Amino acid sequence: MSDSELSHTKPKVHAKLSVILSLLKAFKLAELLALANNLLAIVTFMYSPVLLLKAMASLILAVGLGIFYFALRIRIDITLFERWDSIEISQLDNVLSNINPKYQAGRTLDERLRGSYRLSNRGLGLLFVQFCLLITAVWLA
Repeated sequence: MSDSELSHTKPKVHAKLSVILSLLKAFKLAELLALANNLLAIVTFMYSPVLLLKAMASLILAVGLGIFYFALRIRIDITLFERWDSIEISQLDNVLSNINPKYQAGRTLDERLRGSYRLSNRGLGLLFVQFCLLITAVWLA
């Protein structure tokens, strides 16, 4: 790649990383909402004598754990993307392959960004499911 191609590529990469980092950091609100929902579910589970509400609270907590799993993965991606300029990608792939044998090494930045975006969408989808379960539990109460 020539110097002129690199000079045009770097701002484009920076713009892509900035956009995805902004989106991923916004997931923090979803984490907080899931935490609040989980706390309500715990209180419901502990103090409600109704077995159906206890079951609903268990489902709400299970979905909340899924949200926290996506939040953890998103936080890891945020850290990696913030350090993207200083990371040797082949070494990153090597380390991640050692940690997780199912890891797909050799992905492009665009593929990694799309994967992170999908993680946030899945987490938001689970948050929607959790809210629906919470509304149902309130309706049943």
